[in-house]
Amino acid sequence: MKIIHLHHSGFLIQFEDKTLIFDCFTKIPNNFMRAGLPHYFFVTHGHRDHYSKDILKTGSEFQPTYIFSDDLPETGAPRNYRMAPYQHMTLGGMDIRTFGSTDLGVSFYIAANSHRIFHAGDLNWWDWDPTLKPEIDPAQEEKDFKSELSKLKGLPMEFAFIPVDPRLGDSFYKAGKYFIEEFHPKVLIPMHFLDDFSIIKKFKEKVEPTETIIPDFKGRNTTLKNQWSKQH
Repeated sequence: MKIIHLHHSGFLIQFEDKTLIFDCFTKIPNNFMRAGLPHYFFVTHGHRDHYSKDILKTGSEFQPTYIFSDDLPETGAPRNYRMAPYQHMTLGGMDIRTFGSTDLGVSFYIAANSHRIFHAGDLNWWDWDPTLKPEIDPAQEEKDFKSELSKLKGLPMEFAFIPVDPRLGDSFYKAGKYFIEEFHPKVLIPMHFLDDFSIIKKFKEKVEPTETIIPDFKGRNTTLKNQWSKQH
């Protein structure tokens, strides 16, 4: 299993027999694509920092299949599935479940190749500075985030991709810290920070000590190099 950070909330996960691609809106380097193997594109919602129609141009040699949030319109592409929150399907040897968001679209929980993966999309604790977004009710944002996560109770958490957004100022770490305390994932991978990779170190400082592994990566199109294989 190999995990590659593409950009922002975009990740590519290579298994021996398939590739999973989440929230990709940038060009994927050719060397990350493997002809003759199926590639599954997951899109949590239609915001332009999570989705580009360019993924629909993926060549047939990569056997593309698209699993989209139902806020996206029908594409007419073959092998295109649309899912609302709280739906379930099996596909390509994967067990796929959707949960809600505190913004738009869905979050994905996937069992594949004996691993458990959760990609939050824009499911985040959006604790904005009230001077920046006075229309936001911080108490309601906290309630909505925790309520949505409560629906995942009892699911084993191995790899979790969670927003750690610098725009939230001093609250950037809250979603990730709460997720670790509630679910104790083996690995938590920060996302949704554009190119501010310094936020990963700041996040680790906020949540340590913890047994959850938080991989460090410093650029786009970076392979995470099995940093999670070390023993707790």
